[in-house]
Amino acid sequence: MAEIRLPAATAAEALLATLRARGVEYLFANAGTDFAPLIEGLARASSAGLAMPAPLVVPHESAAIAMAHGYYLATGRPQAVMVHVNVGLANTVMGVINAARDNVPLLLLSGRTPAGEGGRTGSRDLPIHWGQEMRDQGAMVRELVKWDYELRLPEQVPELIDRALAIAMSPPMGPVYLSLPREVLCMALARPARQGEAVHRHAQHFAWQ
Repeated sequence: MAEIRLPAATAAEALLATLRARGVEYLFANAGTDFAPLIEGLARASSAGLAMPAPLVVPHESAAIAMAHGYYLATGRPQAVMVHVNVGLANTVMGVINAARDNVPLLLLSGRTPAGEGGRTGSRDLPIHWGQEMRDQGAMVRELVKWDYELRLPEQVPELIDRALAIAMSPPMGPVYLSLPREVLCMALARPARQGEAVHRHAQHFAWQ
């Protein structure tokens, strides 16, 4: 099947556009300093001709998880939740437990404290970026999710979203987690974001497609 190409300029734009292309209608979000490239992508969406999930700003992370949980129960379509690094992810844990026990598929995204201290767009620029560093942020939810991974390169985006949704929707269904370092979200794409063919092989099994 022919590949679909999107006019995304950064990893953040590719992430948002791929989510929408895969049927994710809403991004339930509680923002932090790691959201800048995502906000810029949303702002550019119209002029770039990119369809993206509708962002819903939620006052607390536990409510964001609960909204995605309830949306799936009402519609049968998994949605995405985006939270801040460290304490933002910590505030989702009870909701992730609920989703795991109810076999509710959802895609949990969180920021990741920037690794660099200069020289790259998105590197550390505030004191909190040192205070919120964790050796293994994903460990907070690893026992509860079916799969977790950290985005390392911008060209990984389409395949990682495909894999995350395929795993979340495969019985027994459940939440998955993807960590998103700010430097990687800011990176430019060397080519238009490729929509991996893997999703086409699974699409017939997904009621939400």
